This record gives sequence, C-alpha cells and structure tokens, in this order.
Amino acid sequence: LDVEEEDNVITVRTHPGGSDHLAITVPTDTSLNLKSLNGSITVDGVHGEIDASSHNGEITLANVSGTVVANAFNGALKITMDRVDPARPMSFSTFNGPIDVTFPADFKANIKLKTNHPDIFSDFDIRLTGGRPITEKNNTPDGKFRLRTDRTIYGEINGGGPEVSFQSFNARIVIRKK
Repeated sequence: LDVEEEDNVITVRTHPGGSDHLAITVPTDTSLNLKSLNGSITVDGVHGEIDASSHNGEITLANVSGTVVANAFNGALKITMDRVDPARPMSFSTFNGPIDVTFPADFKANIKLKTNHPDIFSDFDIRLTGGRPITEKNNTPDGKFRLRTDRTIYGEINGGGPEVSFQSFNARIVIRKK
C-alpha cells in the first residue's frame, strides 16, 4: 500500500496481490477521485465532488451530496443523493450494468438518456424535449448533407437545470425520486 500527500491531496495505491478490501475514512466535506480495476467502490455520507470509475465492479454511493461522475464498465451504478449542486453537470454511465440513481424531489436537470436496452424508468415527470439531429457534410461532388440521430432522449426534470447524462449499453436506467 502506498499513501502520499501533496498540496492537500492524498493518493492511495494498492499493488497487485495486495488487500482485496480497503476502507478509508475521510472528512464529510471531501472531494473524491476513485478508480478500481477489479473491485467495487462504496462511498457513504460524503459531500463534495465525486468521480468514481470501476472497470470490473459496481459503484455504490449512498447519502452523498454535491456532484457525481460515475462510470463502470462491468458493474452496476447504485447512487442515492441527498442534495445536488444546482450549477454542476453530472454523468452516470455503464457498459454492462444497470444504472439506478435516486435524487431529491426538488432535483432540476436537463437530462440525456441513452441505452440500447429498452427500459428506462423514472419517478419524475420528464418533459421530453426531442432528439437532436446531427448534420454532417458529405464530401461527395454533389455536396449533399446527411442528417442522423444518435438515439439519445432529451428531457427536463422540474423545469430543467444543469445537464445530467445517463448512458448504459446493455442494461436499464432507473431515476428515482427521494
């Protein structure tokens, strides 16, 4: 285990073959940048900026406040937020795992939803704002333009706010109201 501090930033690294489980206690008002290759990430009760990424494991964030960017390749995202920073964008993405995020009832956002799985559920009333076509110039002699869509669903929750993106390739997306 390597632990280093520089300019009030603490970096913790484990080595291959090291501990399977690492528990770290931090102050409540803390920003976290967490990365795991072959394990789950769990955070409880932190208020700040959270950036969590796991290649082979789920990410569980409970009773967090502030802003979250969470990405899991082979794992689920299960996130419960007490408060949301009203001025900051957030992102939740997985390749092989469901996304289940709970927000406070007064949560306001412009959302982007993208999944190849047909199931998207929400406790919030989402006002759909339509897909946005992408215009591409075709480099052929006739100079025609091509319009296409990227299958992203756009909408607003509680009148809109910062952009919040949800993307899952192989699983459902659930947006819950606390």
